[in-house]
Amino acid sequence: MELDKEGIAVAEYWTQLPPKSEFVQKIGEIYEEAQERLERRKMLTSGDAVRQINYFIETKDEDEE
Repeated sequence: MELDKEGIAVAEYWTQLPPKSEFVQKIGEIYEEAQERLERRKMLTSGDAVRQINYFIETKDEDEE
């Protein structure tokens, strides 16, 4: 599930920090992901990209009444 693409923010909390080498690696990954999200948002707001919204309307069948 790609919640951030739908505008849903998800938080992750650490109760204990991992060893320093893992911590540095994880922070680097988080930073890169944040940079990519910012770039995507810039594209959406610049008018260069069009955001497609998919939706549907369910109609009630006469047999279901």
